[in-house]
Amino acid sequence: MPWRIFVTALIIRWVYAVIMFWRSGDAGLMMIDSEGYLFYAHEFAASLQSGSLSGFECFGPVWNAMPLAQWLVSLCALLFGASAALAYVLLQGVFDAGTCLLVFGIARTVDKSCAALAGFAAAFNPTQIVLSGLVLTDTPFAFFTALFLFAAVQWVCAPAWRWVVVLGFALGAAAMTRALAEPFAALMFLFMLTLGLIQRPFRRLLVQQSFAGAVIFCLCLAPVVWRNVSEFGSWSITPQSGTHLALWVAPLVKEVADGTPWAQSHNEMQRRVDERYPTPSADPFERSRRYQEIAREELKALGIAAMAKAWLVGAAINLGSPAIILSPPILVLPRTGFYATPGVSPLDKIKNFLFHSDNATYAWILLAGITGLLLARLIQLIGAIVLLRDRHPAVLCLFGLWIAYVLAVNGPVASPKYRLPIEPPLMVLTGAGLSVLLRRRRFLDH
Repeated sequence: MPWRIFVTALIIRWVYAVIMFWRSGDAGLMMIDSEGYLFYAHEFAASLQSGSLSGFECFGPVWNAMPLAQWLVSLCALLFGASAALAYVLLQGVFDAGTCLLVFGIARTVDKSCAALAGFAAAFNPTQIVLSGLVLTDTPFAFFTALFLFAAVQWVCAPAWRWVVVLGFALGAAAMTRALAEPFAALMFLFMLTLGLIQRPFRRLLVQQSFAGAVIFCLCLAPVVWRNVSEFGSWSITPQSGTHLALWVAPLVKEVADGTPWAQSHNEMQRRVDERYPTPSADPFERSRRYQEIAREELKALGIAAMAKAWLVGAAINLGSPAIILSPPILVLPRTGFYATPGVSPLDKIKNFLFHSDNATYAWILLAGITGLLLARLIQLIGAIVLLRDRHPAVLCLFGLWIAYVLAVNGPVASPKYRLPIEPPLMVLTGAGLSVLLRRRRFLDH
């Protein structure tokens, strides 16, 4: 059964990627960020071939992207040259098929009766299929998050040193792919430590294992931290947070607060940074600090109520927006984008985007996708109730902690691609929900 899931998932993803490539060439595998990833990957590959890399340059050419993500794309550029985009999405197909296998493993540990359903749900999951066909870093990141969740669930159900080692390295690999995983590590090991303290007969051993996992994670990130401290005196692992906070989060909160369009606030925030700091800095962490300073001032002025409302709207969109709208044939349909859609309130903006779109084809595809997602969320809710009834509170707490964390970090910045890291636990819940629905149907049939 596991290999059937893996092979099915791999075939679906490869067929989808090849069709997209056949229709549009590299453009069928790309969205906004993809061109940058490929450009720097080819640049890095050229430097590798010429032997001109030295010292910290081996971590990759872009400071705001984590090394493992850059290495994966650069490997495809190095080996396949002009065909790097297709090679990379085919590689992502392998990663995502592996994610489906891990979903099966998580579900089997929790409830064997729902394992196959969860694995096949992941194999046919549109969010995973569409994003695995785009040159982005989200799919490898989702694989490593699924791996650390798999190890964590194994540890919760039957604590053992091998699962602590796997968890530490998997969480480290996730953080080396996207910095999103780094702050969660503290929550993860605090969660493990709490479980260790609750389970009295094994308290000392579980506490030791929790600290060991944290040490392994820190060792994974140590080279990146060493580079950043040596070059710029910063203990942060990435300088991404400043521009994200100033040019995305703050403008979106302001839009919720007073209706100011995101684009207008985006330009205003950039202008304020340029006015306060007219002399550019070569230090990416200093640039990030400048953006954070302006963003925090703006968010403080907007207030907690506006931020909470923006976060709720963002979470709802992240959970409810179908991934099909990121598929290149749909993505290129002419229409007004969500952030440019007018509206006097967030709900009015969503209503206008859904029901008053200037492209009827896009609107119908979007509405059909949302309907499918609502049905999936209902099944997942049933699955969560079933797991809670079957006395798996620790596993559900772990799932809930990860889902809440990802939604909280993404905040008001909404896109189906930001939902991908939480798809593995959602697919486990889907399997559990489908399992109970099928059992009840069989009971009624008899």
